[in-house]
Amino acid sequence: MTVYDVLVSLWRTAVPIVVGWVAALLAHIYVDVDEVALSQALVGVFGVIYYGLFRLLEAKVSPAFGWFLGLAKPPAYPARPTTPIGQPPV
Repeated sequence: MTVYDVLVSLWRTAVPIVVGWVAALLAHIYVDVDEVALSQALVGVFGVIYYGLFRLLEAKVSPAFGWFLGLAKPPAYPARPTTPIGQPPV
């Protein structure tokens, strides 16, 4: 795994969290409950829904939907060579 792959993975995780946070702020305008509890719950809920929706659209409809996660290219993780148990890796 390259440094680029790690950064892509982190970026594609951070974007839905930020979107969830913004959505929670907007929802708070219309709902009158404990501010901290509402914000914590809504950030998580909106972040998961946002990520799930655009990851599904990216996989099933078009890779272009990946842009809503920050980058249109998901990270690629190369397969690691397998070694028998008890043998040192090559």
